[in-house]
Amino acid sequence: MSVLKHCMLCSLLLIPSAVMARTPDNTVRLLQKSLKPWQPTAITQTEKALTIILPEKSIPSEAYEALATSGICSPIWTKDVPASFLKNITEINIVNQFKATGYTFENPAASCSEMGKLMDEPAKALLLSKTRLFKPAK
Repeated sequence: MSVLKHCMLCSLLLIPSAVMARTPDNTVRLLQKSLKPWQPTAITQTEKALTIILPEKSIPSEAYEALATSGICSPIWTKDVPASFLKNITEINIVNQFKATGYTFENPAASCSEMGKLMDEPAKALLLSKTRLFKPAK
């Protein structure tokens, strides 16, 4: 009987840790690591959207392209992140320090996978086709 109680207790302790490994915080943690060179002030997640706040007054298109390709897509291409990384995210907002202007990268997981199969210029064209200007919520 004591062995059964011991097994039940151990399984109860393991379940929460397995659930925690799949929480949205894991996605945010992985992005914080890959976006470290850009020094984001915050990365927040709602149900299906991520917002990356950069410590800049404005975000030039070249900076957005570099962040999207090197910071967001590169870990997917090099398989430094799990296959489920960004799968449930429909958009990533990359905004300035005031959360007023920036860019929205739509369907990042599929877009990054497709971009990884292309050469530089076609990949850039695909990125731009999946990008729109950020529109803050009122």
